[in-house]
Amino acid sequence: MKKPLIAASIALVLSGQVLAQEPPSCDDLVWSAQVLAANPDIALSCQGVYARNDELYAKVIIELTRVRGNRLTFRPQHTDGSQGAQRSITVDSSWRANIQGRDYRASELLPGQELSVYIPEDRFALAVDDGAFDGDEALISIEEATVVTMPKTASELYAVLAAGIAFLGLGAAMTARRRLRRARA
Repeated sequence: MKKPLIAASIALVLSGQVLAQEPPSCDDLVWSAQVLAANPDIALSCQGVYARNDELYAKVIIELTRVRGNRLTFRPQHTDGSQGAQRSITVDSSWRANIQGRDYRASELLPGQELSVYIPEDRFALAVDDGAFDGDEALISIEEATVVTMPKTASELYAVLAAGIAFLGLGAAMTARRRLRRARA
């Protein structure tokens, strides 16, 4: 009588553990030091978690901000609606993004488009979703985007000078036109 009771209780405990196992969530991701150093707010962008070959990937929505040839610049969307820091990737010329069943080259993508990407928890790279996330995506390393700004020694006087010359030219053209009208009259 004790053996069936023990077997039933073991089966009950094991079935409870099987039922208690839930699919992984964003809280289950253990980001590597490399990923956290490159993108400290990565956890804010996680839209879901996908497991493939015993590796966890965070699904992140990115918005393209600039496309130049095979170089894509983007900002990740945070779950609260804000955007993360601007990043860039350079894709291979054979790379294609599958959007609604149609393949697009990187140069055919437009700023403002949103793409689903998958970031592994152990390195700062991404795989762009081709619709299935079935394993044929190549991981592309993410680069820090550089923002081009004027040097601190640059002056605004050149812009003022250019505007002044433009206004002088406009004044000269208006004066010449007025004189021609008087000469005809």
